[in-house]
Formats: sequence, structure tokens, C-alpha cells
Amino acid sequence: MSQRLVVVLAITTMLGFERTAVGQTQQLVARLDAAVKKIEAACSDDLQKYCSTVTPGEGRLILCMQAHEDKVSEKCDFAVFQASRNLSRALDRIDRAADICWGDIEKFCSHVPEGGGRILQCLASQKASLTSACRTELGRLPSLN
Repeated sequence: MSQRLVVVLAITTMLGFERTAVGQTQQLVARLDAAVKKIEAACSDDLQKYCSTVTPGEGRLILCMQAHEDKVSEKCDFAVFQASRNLSRALDRIDRAADICWGDIEKFCSHVPEGGGRILQCLASQKASLTSACRTELGRLPSLN
């Protein structure tokens, strides 16, 4: 539970910083927002019960929930598990696409700064020139469908 909680809560914390950088992947942001809301709903009683005196920010809520991980409700634990599992699957798909498309990334997008979905946007703009394997793999990513 602890590792999942840390990963998901850390990502939800970073979501605010990433929103402006991932404008072209609004579907992903919407899915992350939905996952955050689901965790907030499932864990709100736990946060209130164990961490109500903690000032949010700088990872303090994450640390508080970690300190009480043995007391967290099954509802909260399951919501964190689901979000963690879904995030892991999404990251696996992105990692696979990067591996398959690496040659195309080097060929067409080496000049593009990393982050904010810019590499993915570059690949999408070069779709006709990409290898068939890369095009197929990119077609599996929700942000390009």
C-alpha cells in the first residue's frame, strides 16, 4: 500500500504543475483528474481522520498517509491500487511506444525539447513518414486516437 500511495499521491501533486505543459494531451489530463477525484473521494475520510491537522504542500499529506498506512480504509487502499495499476499500464504503453519509435524520434524529433508531450506531438506531425511499427504503436496511445 505504501509504495502505491506514494506514487499516486506524488503524481496527483505534480498534476497541477503539468497541466499547462500537456495541453495537447487533454484526454490524459482528464483521465488523471478523474483518478485524482476518485482517490480524493475514497480517501477523504482517512485524510480527515489521520491528517486533518497537516498543512497541505511539500509532500506533507503523502508522508502523513504513509505514517498511517496500516490504518487506511480498504476503500482508500483499493482506489489507490486501481489508480496505481492504471498509471503503471499507461507508463508501460508509453515506454513501449518510445522503444518502438526510437529511430523515428531520433530522425524526426531530435531537435524538439523533451517534456510537455512535445515529442509525441512531433511524431504525430510526422505520422506519414514514420515506420509502420511506430505508426501502429502510436495508434494504440489514447492521445493520438
